[in-house]
Amino acid sequence: NDNLSISSSPLPKLSYAKKQSTIYKPISFKGVGLHSGKKVEMILHPAVENTGYVFKVKNGPNSFVDIIADYKNVTRTRLCTTISNDSGHEISTTEHILSALYGLNIDNIIIELTASEIPVMDGSSIEFVNSIVNNGIVEQENFKKVIKINKSVEIKEGNKIARISPHNETIITCEIEFDSNLIGHQTISLVLNPDIYKSQISNARTFGFLEDVNDLRKNNLALGGSLDNAIVISNNKILNKDGLRYNDEFVRHKALDLIGDISLAQYKIVGSIYSFRAGHDLNNKLLHKVFSSRDNWEFSYIS
Repeated sequence: NDNLSISSSPLPKLSYAKKQSTIYKPISFKGVGLHSGKKVEMILHPAVENTGYVFKVKNGPNSFVDIIADYKNVTRTRLCTTISNDSGHEISTTEHILSALYGLNIDNIIIELTASEIPVMDGSSIEFVNSIVNNGIVEQENFKKVIKINKSVEIKEGNKIARISPHNETIITCEIEFDSNLIGHQTISLVLNPDIYKSQISNARTFGFLEDVNDLRKNNLALGGSLDNAIVISNNKILNKDGLRYNDEFVRHKALDLIGDISLAQYKIVGSIYSFRAGHDLNNKLLHKVFSSRDNWEFSYIS
């Protein structure tokens, strides 16, 4: 044995396939739709393996329609992400609840609704996150498939960019630029995992300009918006009496929205996702472009 030498090089870092997950028991939320202004109750239900995210929208005393949270089902992207099924039934402002589920690494859930818009709660996803974490997350039997990005894919429209590149983790980078001095140029970059999502992203609220409200309401948008569920800006001032939760709350909320839109890939994406001045429309176009060629991605079980 004298010829045997023991290597002092470090052991390779091992990655293990993760199991799928759902929630422990149903969770109920009540609120109003940000754009419709209608009262809505939402119940999250545990779901079996390989279900993904499925909306169940009440359309009669005892009947529901299913709408699958899939990027191919996105039908409108003005100020929120609206998805529809083949019959034309739709659900809007999907991004905040989907962001919470994706940020917490939950794979399978049924989202039951009494109206066709998600309750806005306080304009962030913190109430969803806290309720899900307190309720408990259950590991399931099947392994979790992830999408590994193999090639950079980019969408550019004017000065807006959405891009995804190969990386061994899920990285979210968001950059915004507004004429408002109060917002200006902000950027954030982070590794997406449940702890970081909960502490850095989930508490950031949606925002808007008071000057735009009349026009939006003429178009039946922002009918449920208020200082209780959005940051409202007027003449470079924050109208909310408690101010901002973070100095850069605006870009953090854009990251929250981006995560919700990316969840429509239906699997966790392992890659670096970058957004500059982009919104729901470009986020969706990016997914369409990624999945337009199998050269761009592959399935993997390592996460």
